Amino acid sequence: MSDEDPTRKLETPDRTTQPMLETLLKEFRAFRTEINARLTSMEERFDDRIDRVEAVASQTRADVLTLRADFKELRAQLRDAMPSLVK
Repeated sequence: MSDEDPTRKLETPDRTTQPMLETLLKEFRAFRTEINARLTSMEERFDDRIDRVEAVASQTRADVLTLRADFKELRAQLRDAMPSLVK
């Protein structure tokens, strides 16, 4: 055990933790930079995927509208050809 009084005030500031704090700060900054880069990459991939989903949804909507028009035309043709079967 140490003979030093734990309640005594230090006359000079203890600088032994300064290099460790600087190292930690450097590591935190590097970590932040890496996380930001990864998030940016994920956002870009996410944006690409959303664009593809929107394109597929748009094409699907167009296909459905085309089918609706085709069914309307078919119904009209059936109505003309067989009026007793189509109400």
